[in-house]
Amino acid sequence: MASCFSACWPWAKRPASAQRRTSTDSRGKGSNRQSFFNLSHTKKTEGNKSNAIPKGPSVLDKVLRVVGSRKEEPLAAMSEWMEKTADPQVVSREAIILVLVGLPARGKSFICGAVVRHLKLLGVRVRSFNAGELRRETGKAGIEADFFSSSNLEAFKERERLAMLCCQRLLEWIQAAPPGTSSIGILDATNTTLLRRQRVLETCFAAAQEAHHDEKSAPLRVIFLESLCSDPKILQDNYQMKLSNDDYKGAESSAALDDFKKRVEAYEAQYEPLQEGELDFTQNRPSDAAMPVGSVQIYDGGQKITCCRTGSSLVAAPLISLLHAMHLTRRQILLAPESNSAGQGLPPQSFVEILKNEEEKEGRIMDVICGASKHAVRIAQELSKVPSVPSASGVAAGAPRGRPRCVLNLRALQGRSADGAADGAATAESYADLVRRMRVEVLLLLERLPRSVLVICPGEDVRRVLFAHFCGCSEVPPLAAGSLRCHQPPSLSPWVLVPEIHCGPGDAQLGSPRAHAGPQGLFL
Repeated sequence: MASCFSACWPWAKRPASAQRRTSTDSRGKGSNRQSFFNLSHTKKTEGNKSNAIPKGPSVLDKVLRVVGSRKEEPLAAMSEWMEKTADPQVVSREAIILVLVGLPARGKSFICGAVVRHLKLLGVRVRSFNAGELRRETGKAGIEADFFSSSNLEAFKERERLAMLCCQRLLEWIQAAPPGTSSIGILDATNTTLLRRQRVLETCFAAAQEAHHDEKSAPLRVIFLESLCSDPKILQDNYQMKLSNDDYKGAESSAALDDFKKRVEAYEAQYEPLQEGELDFTQNRPSDAAMPVGSVQIYDGGQKITCCRTGSSLVAAPLISLLHAMHLTRRQILLAPESNSAGQGLPPQSFVEILKNEEEKEGRIMDVICGASKHAVRIAQELSKVPSVPSASGVAAGAPRGRPRCVLNLRALQGRSADGAADGAATAESYADLVRRMRVEVLLLLERLPRSVLVICPGEDVRRVLFAHFCGCSEVPPLAAGSLRCHQPPSLSPWVLVPEIHCGPGDAQLGSPRAHAGPQGLFL
């Protein structure tokens, strides 16, 4: 995990002015880690007598000396937490509880699946805990909409019990994390009432107090992720997808849809949207433990996103950037090999035919992403010559013109180097290096592009990273072992696009080589 953020430290390369402020005795204890930041309050630099930083009281010391009253203790606890996470040795150690909020069929589980797949690929320890699945496991699958009504007190108590049991299992999983690792646990439930969210915060705060007295435990943070949707088209597609879960197995389609709409109405009657005041939960708590609370709100599948109090978490940074890139536009992501099984580059004209055929089927222009090798450049040059305007004889003759085709040659799409890493290191690249290189320039770019994309993969390792992002990878982070295991690694054929990932709401069929999937890939 630390390797995912090692390049982010601003103090990794110190300016000359900062080096002059260090002690003249470079052999002093801890002097090799001293930076131009004043880290004198962190545990790694506490007691370091060889620093040349002025001995006078810091601004924080003066503030804490002034605010000595009991009611200001949460500020001191929060400052202590911020200082602890400022240490470059522990800054990536953080335990985040991502609490989903929203009415049924608002895309909570879809967002959860995309986040889990992406963070696993980065090596983050992440797992989802779904309250609906727990309810079905306890024999309550296929229950009617009356079970979710606020007037049904017995059912209300049972739903609260299951939700808190799910939260308790999440905290136990976080507490079982190996020392020195970060974890993100996702509470996938509706959490539509203020009472439920307060109970979740109370439970998490008790766990934060325990972690505060345990040096091996990572600092705890809670982030609410609320999904709001009022777009009728998105809701209609989401309703249809809900009919395929175990609650409506074997039920007639129209009857199941009517029952689910009644369930949504029952939740709407008791829905209390997330308020910013809920983030001040720990302000007046007489405790030394600090538990920051933030929020992210997503409107209509990514049309608008608001973030509050999440900026100080580096572990949550890749999560936030992924949410900013996601959208629900229907599209396809087609993967094609650049060379055959013998390593010989395929003729550029073959990709021209593939692109023409796929654009004719879809009825609109597709974008293309290639590597940066000489052969990939020749392929891109040939594909750039393909007319952007569909021919009058094709199926796509009536399609809107839109912007011209985008053909990109990306260095980040190149496979792993056996001679040395892309940053000039002498050692060969690992899968962790490849993932770090592809994340922003390839993976998030594919998430942002609104049109269908043809990705010409230069090698097996690049293809595996793409599959791990869209289809999921192993539960155990496999990057350190030098391999990457995907859930469904397909065989590459020199002339066939395998697989074809359809991206758009409403498709969730698995089992065929051209498997249908949601906007972020296969539902696994």
